[in-house]
Amino acid sequence: MAKPFSDDAQGVSIISPSKLDTNLPGGPMGVSAPVPPQHVIPDTLDLNRAVQLVVEWHPAIAESIGKLFQQNQNVTIARSGYYPQISGGLRSGYDSGVSGNGQSQAFTLSMSQMLYDFGKVSSSVDSALARVSGSQAGILLAIDQVTRETSFAVIELQRAQTLEVLARDQVKGVSAIAELAKKRSDMGASTRSDLFQARSRVEAAIATQLQYAAQLNRWRSALASLLGTQTTVNVSPGFPENLEHSCQGVVPDEAVTPSLLIAQSQQVDAVAQIANARAEGLPTLSLDPELTQYLDNNDSDIQGGRDRTRYGVFLNVKVPIYQGGAINARKASAEQALRTAQAASDAARLSVRQGLLEARDQISSLAQRLTTLDFRERSITETKDLYQQQYLELGTRPLLDLLNAEQEIHQARMDRENTSADLRRLKIDCLYNTGGLRTAFHLDNSAIQGVEIQP
Repeated sequence: MAKPFSDDAQGVSIISPSKLDTNLPGGPMGVSAPVPPQHVIPDTLDLNRAVQLVVEWHPAIAESIGKLFQQNQNVTIARSGYYPQISGGLRSGYDSGVSGNGQSQAFTLSMSQMLYDFGKVSSSVDSALARVSGSQAGILLAIDQVTRETSFAVIELQRAQTLEVLARDQVKGVSAIAELAKKRSDMGASTRSDLFQARSRVEAAIATQLQYAAQLNRWRSALASLLGTQTTVNVSPGFPENLEHSCQGVVPDEAVTPSLLIAQSQQVDAVAQIANARAEGLPTLSLDPELTQYLDNNDSDIQGGRDRTRYGVFLNVKVPIYQGGAINARKASAEQALRTAQAASDAARLSVRQGLLEARDQISSLAQRLTTLDFRERSITETKDLYQQQYLELGTRPLLDLLNAEQEIHQARMDRENTSADLRRLKIDCLYNTGGLRTAFHLDNSAIQGVEIQP
């Protein structure tokens, strides 16, 4: 049997991960890995397909769906207050109305039907329904978060794939120049310092390639984990056309995001809790029939005996007189919850506005930078060709200039790829901050893990 938490007050301040499960009711629990999906992962994925495969199985979405079904049962619990509450049982003990030793055994059957309660049940139902709405919004939030995480993983894998190829090209380009330097050094046309400089640049280029190869393996593993597979994953280099202009034409204050919907449902829940707290201080009117069937025969010696079957119907008015301040405390708690929910709603709107405006500004700057990088690559390529001609044919250009030009070409290409990947991430952020990810990835009007998602 698990040790109760309250048995050791001092032990509460000592936390050990290895011992936490032994303190839980029921004893140690085994933690299993998430069940991987049953579908086959293609050798090469595009962004849309990767998102669709991940949301079909991701445990975070399943967790949110489970919370929804749990909250939906709480609605049934709340609505049960409208219906008769029937109970029965056996009682045994002393009864002063029984002769002899006063021992009595009886079967009891009672019912209570609420007639009027000043909104206790209805406010409980409203609170439960608000929490259902919050759980539904929680599913949308989980889908959006998983979609964004998957999109980022795909974009980063695209970046790593391209950068690793560019790094290999850089190694080839610098190695070719190093070979030229070696030939010229062997012929006595240049100093050995040129050869040493070239070899140093080759080693630096190889180190860069290894760095990008490590990044490639990292993001392959990250995407494979999201997909629930252990196979090697590759992605196509494209980006969906419908996502290119995701930041345009969106008014921040009109965006409806799951975070905002959750905050709004919390407001409705808090209002219902305030109404319930007020109703708790008012009377409850109910109709209470009951039946008692005595099972003993202790008063058989009394003339006429005893009526062993008794029943009655009572109109019951129950009024709380003193509850130790619980009613007022519940009301104050609900009022504070309302203020908290209102602040959460304002924070959600602020987050949408801030995220969208920041993304727009960055997209504008990065788009201009992309144009500049394209021009830089063309310009430095022409410069490198000129430097190589001057180095080989005229001998007027030092090797260092040629090496620098070669590396600048590849650096410009890498900068362009990094900028393109950053732009794609910002466009995903725009959709996330405006609640448009599900529409953009065609997840609306589809069933995800047994739940239908509609616009």
